[in-house]
Formats: sequence, structure tokens, C-alpha cells
Amino acid sequence: MKMQIKQILSLIIVIFACQICFAVRELPVKKIKVAVTTSHLASIVNDICQDKVEIINIIPPTICPNVYDIDAATLKKISKANIIMYHDSQQKWIKELRYKIYKLGIVYRGIKTEGNFMIPYINLRAAEEIKNLFIVWDSDNEEFYETNFTKYAYKINNISEEISKNHSLRYNKKIICHTRIEDFLQWLGFDVVMKYNKAENITPADMKMLTKKAKKENVTMIVDNLQVGTDVGRVLSKDLNIKHIIISNFPLGNSYISTLKDNISKIDKALQQ
Repeated sequence: MKMQIKQILSLIIVIFACQICFAVRELPVKKIKVAVTTSHLASIVNDICQDKVEIINIIPPTICPNVYDIDAATLKKISKANIIMYHDSQQKWIKELRYKIYKLGIVYRGIKTEGNFMIPYINLRAAEEIKNLFIVWDSDNEEFYETNFTKYAYKINNISEEISKNHSLRYNKKIICHTRIEDFLQWLGFDVVMKYNKAENITPADMKMLTKKAKKENVTMIVDNLQVGTDVGRVLSKDLNIKHIIISNFPLGNSYISTLKDNISKIDKALQQ
């Protein structure tokens, strides 16, 4: 009987010791797996959520989202996501993706913010929308997301002020550009006298019209969109003997701020030459 009591007491001590051990040990934090359709969303989620998430960027930033075809390896990665986040304008593309994955339990969420995310105030709207979604999905970390959003907003507002300092350099300068970056360039103060689409959709008559308009309006620069090719801008620049620069309409290196700064640097440098 005494032996049994001793054995029971020993077992209790062992259990108690284990409980203390588990209590003081730092338990691993489970990350939310988020698949995003563009590097715009990846960059924002990374800044707002940081180590709370694992990001799967579906479409490479140098490729136009409208022409990207997902391979089997990427599909396998996406199928392990908890959330798939996309731009509301990608509804058709996402419908096809759902069919290819065909898996229950994944939350699909479209981001409703409209406009070019390279424009700071639009990017900030999207960041606030994304922050609010994660507060719903992960309410225990609400303060973390709010703090990160505040820091992000501060950085975006600072860079907007820096960009505005050279506004006079760009104001009313006449340019021709790709249609996808027209709104961004107008936000910078440029006078976009004409725009063009993808090279495969442009006829010789279109090129003739662009050249004629550029000469008439004394256009000083052609601005191309990295993601859709640079053939049109290169040909126009050569024919007109004017400057030709290429900017990115999506964050490169998973950093919106770095890409924005790089775009502005290229533009201002070309104008000052």
C-alpha cells in the first residue's frame, strides 16, 4: 500500500514538472498562409502583417497579371493557403483559379480599393482595407496590425511629400505613355497627350497617329510600362529622337516604397538631363 502511494506521488511530481516545463516554453506561433495575386498585395500584407503571415505571391511582379498562366507547382503552393487575396477586378481570373484548385476551406477575398496602387493615397486606402480584414480574421493581434498600419501610413505620407517637392519639374510636361500608367503619371503632374496599348494591338496607322500627335504637341518623353513590354515606346523614342524611360507598375523586390522611389528617380533624372 505504501509502495503504491509512493508511486502515485512520484507520478504526480513528474506530471507537475512537465506542466511547468510546457508553461515556460515558448510555443510556436502558427502563421496565416496568404496567397496574393499581385506584388502590390504582397507588399502591403508584408508591411501590415509581418511575421504573422506566410505570403505566397502568385503572379511574378515583372509579368502582366492579365496574361499569366499558373503552372502546376504554383497551384500546389496556393492550395495550401488559408486565404487567397485578389483585386476585385480579377473576378474572372479568380473564378478559373477556384476551378483549378477545387478545395474547400480556403477564404477568397477581393480587395475593393480601385485605381492604380502605385499612387500613394490609393495604396494607403488598400492598406487600410487589408488591415481591417486581418483584424477580423486575427482579432487577438488587432493592436499589432493597427500599429503597423500607422507606421506604414507615416512612411507613405513622408514619401508623398518628398515627391511633391519636385512637382514643378513635372508639371504640365507633355508625354506619351502606356495606358496602364497614365493615371500614375497624371498624379505626378504630367500632361499625357496620348496613350497606347499593348504592342500586338497597335497597327501601323496607330503608330503614325502617335508620331504625328507627339510632334504637334512637342512631346518630350515616352514612358513605358515594364510589365507589358517596351517595344512601342522604344520605336517612338527612336523615330522622334526623344527620351524613353521604363517604370514598373508593380512593386519589385516585394517593396512598394522602393519601387516608387526608383520610378520617381528615373523620371526626374530624365527630365533633368
